[in-house]
Amino acid sequence: MYYLRKEPYEQTIPEIRKTDGTVIPERKYMTEDRAIFKHPKFARFYRGTYSGLNGKYQGMKLYTCKTLKKIKELQERTEEYCGELFDIYDENGRVELDGEIR
Repeated sequence: MYYLRKEPYEQTIPEIRKTDGTVIPERKYMTEDRAIFKHPKFARFYRGTYSGLNGKYQGMKLYTCKTLKKIKELQERTEEYCGELFDIYDENGRVELDGEIR
């Protein structure tokens, strides 16, 4: 079974200048471990906090596929929709595509 997941990484928020002249300085933060979940009653996918293969996010189960072709299509659609590239995982960890880890 394949699923989409994005491990946590450090991200930088650029400096923000407010209209009253104050400045919020540039700062770093860690993103959370995220995965793709599917609503049981709708044909919608959601990005949520990953808590293991059997974990749930607001009552939704982790979306898994049996075929690599189908999960790659969802990966491409998700990147097109929100700009986030999720990695493909299976029970053994990250899946290597074309000899490289993507």
